[in-house]
Amino acid sequence: MQSFKIFPSLFLLLSSTTFTFASVVWTVNCAPLTIQQTDPILSPGNLSTHVHAVVGGTAFSSLMLGDDAAVDAKATTCDKFIDHSNYWAPQLYQQVGGQFKSVTFTGANMYYKNYTCSYNANASPKGNCVSPRDAQGFPAGLRMIAGNSTRRTLNTTDQWQQAILFENGNYEQYGFATIASQSRVQANVRFPSCWDGVHVDSRDQSHVAYPDPTLGGDTTGGMCPESHPVALISIGAEFGWDITGIWDASTLVFANGDKTGFGFHADFIQGWTNTTALTNSFANCFDSSCPWDSFDAPNGQAPHPAPMVPETAPLAKLNLGLNGLIPQLPGNNPVYAGPMTGIGIGTKSV
Repeated sequence: MQSFKIFPSLFLLLSSTTFTFASVVWTVNCAPLTIQQTDPILSPGNLSTHVHAVVGGTAFSSLMLGDDAAVDAKATTCDKFIDHSNYWAPQLYQQVGGQFKSVTFTGANMYYKNYTCSYNANASPKGNCVSPRDAQGFPAGLRMIAGNSTRRTLNTTDQWQQAILFENGNYEQYGFATIASQSRVQANVRFPSCWDGVHVDSRDQSHVAYPDPTLGGDTTGGMCPESHPVALISIGAEFGWDITGIWDASTLVFANGDKTGFGFHADFIQGWTNTTALTNSFANCFDSSCPWDSFDAPNGQAPHPAPMVPETAPLAKLNLGLNGLIPQLPGNNPVYAGPMTGIGIGTKSV
């Protein structure tokens, strides 16, 4: 096994199951690409407000203009060779005596799921999704963010918060665990899966939404709202960090200064080079090996995630605490030392 981790629970279940019907979920497993103070969605061409851990296509940079900015990558750290998308989240730090050091980022896994259906005013019963569901591949140039970096409190009625969870053994919870009881921190993010059918980006993320709770939907799937009628393939992302030897979770803080976990978030830029193959993958999939058979594996060889470096260097050479202590979080983000109020919600369901 390489240095990054493939988190086992759902992945092992999938790999040990023989499908006799079209699959509704498969994985994209990604090694680290880079850690840098960059965010091409919110801070294009400038340093971002905080440091991010990034996986995916090697075209990642501070300025990714046009629909094919990610598509045109020369390679990817992920195990689906035509997925040149980028996925990123705030980097994790440990606070040591008033200083900070970066925690080892181990990579990310994405669960691609056919759980959402397009809005249908004539559905009977109301909100019923007909199988197979009609979720489609992403429109060219799509960008989206799940979560909110500035949030430090919990509102369980807000779908955008319901979509941000942390692994705690075999369970998920809102917010950090109160003790570091495992060898990793794993943040689970559900990206929006409903699209307005027109815009591929917006500052307030109003171009995308989650399935409509009034129609029986939730952040995992269901029918889209009338305002965002087009169903997209759902992405459930797992971002991981190795915290071996760290026993006090209160010393952990994300790069945006968040110690609660409520401000965790993740970003996505569409980079699939063949979105038709992506859309058709669920109909074509009848066993756990189908994804790499469908997605142009060279010489029929089963792919593996592999660390790489971006084609473009970061805007500036900054000390990000990757090799030792630094006096403050990059971007000088203040640490919010709010109460650790994680709330368990039950069995894991990325």
